[in-house]
Amino acid sequence: MKPTSDSRLLVPRRSFLRGASAALAALPIARFAHAQGSGDLKLAMVGGGGRGTGAANQALHAYKGLKLVAIAELYKDRADIAINNLATQNPGQVDVPEERRFLGFEAYKQAIAACDVVVLATPCMFRPMMFEEAIRQGKHAFLEKPVAVDAPGARRVLAAVAEAKKKGLKVGVGLQRRHKPGYIETIKRIQDGALGEHQYYRAFWNMGAARALVPRKEGMSELEFQLRNQFYFAWQCGDIIVDQGLHNLDVINWIKGAYPIAARGMGGAEVRKGRDAGAVYDHFNVEYEYADGTRCFQTNRQVPGCWAYVAECAHGSEGWAEMINDRNTFIIRGKNAWRRPDEPKKIDPYQQEHDDMIAAIIGNQEYNEAERGALSTLSVLMGRSAAYSGKEVTWEEMMKTEKVMAPLIKSFNDAPPVVPDENGQYPLPVPGKFEAV
Repeated sequence: MKPTSDSRLLVPRRSFLRGASAALAALPIARFAHAQGSGDLKLAMVGGGGRGTGAANQALHAYKGLKLVAIAELYKDRADIAINNLATQNPGQVDVPEERRFLGFEAYKQAIAACDVVVLATPCMFRPMMFEEAIRQGKHAFLEKPVAVDAPGARRVLAAVAEAKKKGLKVGVGLQRRHKPGYIETIKRIQDGALGEHQYYRAFWNMGAARALVPRKEGMSELEFQLRNQFYFAWQCGDIIVDQGLHNLDVINWIKGAYPIAARGMGGAEVRKGRDAGAVYDHFNVEYEYADGTRCFQTNRQVPGCWAYVAECAHGSEGWAEMINDRNTFIIRGKNAWRRPDEPKKIDPYQQEHDDMIAAIIGNQEYNEAERGALSTLSVLMGRSAAYSGKEVTWEEMMKTEKVMAPLIKSFNDAPPVVPDENGQYPLPVPGKFEAV
């Protein structure tokens, strides 16, 4: 997607699949009968951690005709655990012998070659090149979010999207709120005018402690320690505003049908200090400006003992909306007051996003979430750059900058992108001194 001359980035409101069943029902009966349980679609996973294993499990649950045939990992222990767990949960759908458990930094190419559909769930630093390879090989792909760790990477994903569309490949991105009925219905009401004239938006991901640290072991190099702790190092995860806040800002972008044109903000590490604290901030506050003049105020905090709240809010001249994902709460207050009733059977959006993608593959329906995934990723990367630098950062600058988070890691012999000082403290960007773009 190219920005218009006034930087307004508008996207049509897309209509989502309402589940695999509807798409599958439209298929010829003979085709579906053959596919059901026959293993005619081959799945590979690149990255065997929690995200990769979860996504692969959901893909296998989406369609009994899908069979896991390969994995790419840096570590054999992680690959073996992932395959064993998936085989237990999906009897008859996992066939990954030792010769298809590919290891190393180039292993993703072999795993992709073995499949029809690939789950890409390594640290997001590696996502752009792996997505490019999947499209080059003509494979459908599910990309865990974020799709990149810096602006050049996000633009690489955008470029690959065009090639994917030419080849008719289906691409999913792990922004599962887009597949949750509560969000779909609430945002439709907002877009249909339930709030009147839009005034501003708020987005929050405020939580307690970070994920548990994988401890250092005897003989473990500094690089391996960082690779095994991706969420502690911004060069791998993008920092908390990118890893977590992306979900929130993507909802605001969805409501707007647009992407922000500028960001200003602040952040730092107030309590996350000392040995093994990693190299990420523990709080961000960013204001995003959209082309129509409205603002979104985004807060991300990862500090124990504080107010916890993960939600998206939209405010207008006739009311305001609150969407709280983990509580399944969707409320509009004001002139058009409404509350979404509890569902008799709640739909799991993590499962639904895979149901929708597999249905599109089988039904050969147009399906590509990578463009909006890349543009929303670019949005929060702009916010991160503004907070790191303490300066205003614009969309035009993000579309031009060649500044990367770190050189691409290609082997275990490479130098780690950051190194701790004598006290075990890792350096962090200093506002006022950090070069944003």
